[in-house]
Amino acid sequence: MQKIEIFRFNAKKDILSYFKPYFLEILDYTNLEELFLHVKKIDPYFQPTTDFVKVNDVVANTAEPLENLYEKFVGELVISPLDEKRAVLDLEINDDDFWEKFKPFEKFCDQADKEFYASLKSYFYADFVRDYEPNFIGAAAIILAHHLYKKEKNDEIMRLINNENGILIACKIDDFIFGGSEIYTKAIRFFKEILGIKEDETSKNELEKIKSLDKFKEFKIAVSDKIPVNLDRFRANFINLNIKFPCGFELLKVNEKLAFALASKTIFNAFDSGADFLLASNDAEFYMFDTLSKKLEKFANRSLQDFYILRVSELIELENGKIPASLKEHTLKVNLV
Repeated sequence: MQKIEIFRFNAKKDILSYFKPYFLEILDYTNLEELFLHVKKIDPYFQPTTDFVKVNDVVANTAEPLENLYEKFVGELVISPLDEKRAVLDLEINDDDFWEKFKPFEKFCDQADKEFYASLKSYFYADFVRDYEPNFIGAAAIILAHHLYKKEKNDEIMRLINNENGILIACKIDDFIFGGSEIYTKAIRFFKEILGIKEDETSKNELEKIKSLDKFKEFKIAVSDKIPVNLDRFRANFINLNIKFPCGFELLKVNEKLAFALASKTIFNAFDSGADFLLASNDAEFYMFDTLSKKLEKFANRSLQDFYILRVSELIELENGKIPASLKEHTLKVNLV
């Protein structure tokens, strides 16, 4: 028997939502649709849904084989609606916000285009940017714009997405939707190539450069990026924050508030994790988390007292018995005693 938690809320009756536990043989069911039907039999008040939900905060189709979900999430399943704040009855939501973003494109669309947009709801609710910037046009609208622009190159469609609330703040959402979001990634790449926007080379993960951590055996090191295979034997030293969104560096010149929101969430998650320090996996992260740390403190109205950031290169030098000269330049003072 495995424990599965399902979001419950009735907007007409309940003040607060909650997650109700059920103990089931998860792999006895083909997919979530089948599992939900069983839950409704034992709990008649439960209102299932037949399209998309979030499983451990990742959007998934309810027709996705449960075996796949079980394998990805190691058996622990927490089921919630696409947007908990918009829940109407358990897993059903009010999707007016999704359709609101369609209105600027409506005059360019026939019925088939409208149906295509309707099929993109999962991308809209998988996108984390909308949680921090409500004016963002949304992943679904950008995919629709790509679809429409390929049919007929229309300058007005380009103007709708080429602004500070459009393609300029669009971020990849592969980690937020089960099976990835290739169609959205292609749309982002397509428009950015037209606009001459290049991907920032400072965002590459440098953690694979670390060869040993003998001098850091007693330290807990927070990392936001994925831990590479070469660090498997040191895994106990790391606290993986499992942050799936970017550090905010590429958004600074376009939407500083959004950039600060993403960066502050990461650095304060690291601060609260019990880690001794946060290891920046590239120059972009170091700039956001250390150089701009005072601005992040002000933005979040919190202090980072006694916490600090290390570059990968600095950690490697320290491991080799050297004191990096760059430590003197840190905004957050490094304390390794």
